[in-house]
Amino acid sequence: MKKILEFFGSNVIGDIGKVIDNLFTSEEERINARNKIIQVLKEKELELQKMQTEIIIAEAKGNWLQRSWRPILMLSFGFIVIYNKFAAPLFGWPIPILEGEFWTLLQIGIGGYVVGRSAEKIADKITITKNK
Repeated sequence: MKKILEFFGSNVIGDIGKVIDNLFTSEEERINARNKIIQVLKEKELELQKMQTEIIIAEAKGNWLQRSWRPILMLSFGFIVIYNKFAAPLFGWPIPILEGEFWTLLQIGIGGYVVGRSAEKIADKITITKNK
């Protein structure tokens, strides 16, 4: 999520700024256009965060599997890492070859797990208000 926000924060807004500079001639027009675009992007980011929160709240209220799938997945990832990095070399067991995509998936999983768990812990304290 951090990478997505950084992408939108720097690359997209910078590129939009260059387009605005080429479209508008007066400084006032440029500033107004930039401010409107930044406002729209921030509103869309807030909408995305609200949707993510709603999903997490729904999972937290669901059945055992809905509430437990992230911990089960992370325990599985933990077992794979411990086996590959510690147990297999120590005991001479076969070590499966894990491609780079697995480690990327693991990083995404850990990031999602941490964010998801944090959101679950504060889900009952969050009140979502809609713009009128």
